[in-house]
Amino acid sequence: MPHRLISTLLVFGLTLRDRVKTALIHNDDDGASTIEIVFWSVGLLALAGLVYAAIQAYVNGKIPGIS
Repeated sequence: MPHRLISTLLVFGLTLRDRVKTALIHNDDDGASTIEIVFWSVGLLALAGLVYAAIQAYVNGKIPGIS
């Protein structure tokens, strides 16, 4: 019984090592993924909304002073 467990763990360890080595060597992650582009777009849209709100509040604050 212990021999089967040791053999199974050995094969699992070797397979895991080979998968990690392959993943590190063949890293095909060139460029941004779709979800990353979506997050950047949402962030920039929120920033633009904040800038718009700040400018609008400033202009609305100055309007009563115009005669």
